[in-house]
Amino acid sequence: MRFDLSKEIDVIRLHEKVEYHIRRQTKKLELTEKRTERTINQNSLFHMWISVFAEDIGELNLDAVKRDVKRTLLGMREVRNRFTGEIQSDDYRTSEMDTKQLSEFMDKFKTWALSEFGCYLPYFGDAGYEEMMDYYKKRY
Repeated sequence: MRFDLSKEIDVIRLHEKVEYHIRRQTKKLELTEKRTERTINQNSLFHMWISVFAEDIGELNLDAVKRDVKRTLLGMREVRNRFTGEIQSDDYRTSEMDTKQLSEFMDKFKTWALSEFGCYLPYFGDAGYEEMMDYYKKRY
């Protein structure tokens, strides 16, 4: 169940829901904050950067570049196989990141690409950004 705490009616609904569970003496209740999902512009920029970086290092396989950038900068995460219970390593997924997480990852990527490879990845409004967008929209 979702509640928008900027709306008075949802605040009332949330209080009622909590009171209901208190009366029922519910043993466990989980409340999680829904964070702002990454933006379309942020996602587009990240994928454009992958294209720029891949071309800069001479790699044609964009999926491999994306995977290796994430592994290099974020490592891998441990996940439990829901069928076997076994702990396995898995890649982080940008699709599961919220706006802040993706922004922090992109900051790392931008700094790393420039310091390790001399590859400049412009943000919105930076010099070269519009040219980069035009160039890569035509190519991909």
